Amino acid sequence: MALLAALIAQLQLKKEQLRRLTVCAVNLGNLDGDFSQNRSLLEEPELTAKTWKGMLSDKFLEYRDVMAVQYDDISSVQLTLSRQMLSEKIAQIKLEIMALEASIAAERTRLAAIRAGKD
Repeated sequence: MALLAALIAQLQLKKEQLRRLTVCAVNLGNLDGDFSQNRSLLEEPELTAKTWKGMLSDKFLEYRDVMAVQYDDISSVQLTLSRQMLSEKIAQIKLEIMALEASIAAERTRLAAIRAGKD
């Protein structure tokens, strides 16, 4: 009986983990879209030679270029990797849930057989 209770507790824990990871995956997908849409903000304000020139402007433009490279890295590499890792973890937990459900069913069958033998 204790084994059954432990298996049920593990199953509940895994279902909660799955729920949280699924919410996280949806939120990450939404944030990825927002992140990609806002890339154009790196180019604002537009700086013309009339309004912005000299060594300070060159340095600012260098920083802007570095930020664009880092922004693209986050968008194309890091967010993609994070989504992939989340998907893999979700798949793993689903397998664990199925295994726990099978173990619970087997334990219930075993306990029913023991009860039937006592009667």
